[in-house]
Amino acid sequence: MASRFFSSARLASRAVSRRTYATHHHDTTNAVFPEETFNANIWRNAVLAAIAGVAWYRIDQHITDLGEEKHPFTKWIEYHMTPAAEKDKFNNEALDRASQLAEYRLIAQDAQRAPVYRMRYPEAFERASPRGLVTGQQADLSDLKVRTD
Repeated sequence: MASRFFSSARLASRAVSRRTYATHHHDTTNAVFPEETFNANIWRNAVLAAIAGVAWYRIDQHITDLGEEKHPFTKWIEYHMTPAAEKDKFNNEALDRASQLAEYRLIAQDAQRAPVYRMRYPEAFERASPRGLVTGQQADLSDLKVRTD
């Protein structure tokens, strides 16, 4: 039991000695850092990107004859686009369908159920006497089903 306690105490002391917090001081007096110069790859890549941008601008102006023609990319995009007349036709059809739907919704919104007239005392149909009736004064209500809902 005691040996387990001492071994866990040793492990805890090792963990404490290895902590590297911000307050922990590292000795950097003999550390060797690489020399910082303008020979890094980032500078070379930046110069190559600038040269490529200038070359692209010059080639672009040469292709379009100093901006008087459309660029080949613009021509290609216009070739693959849907014509404006066809888009107008699609839009007008969609507008017609939307207006029909709006009219239908207005009609359906204003619709009302037919009024249902409920009798206050439906048992009044069953109170009449079957004797002493004058012809034409009363209808036959034997098959009448009264709704009480």
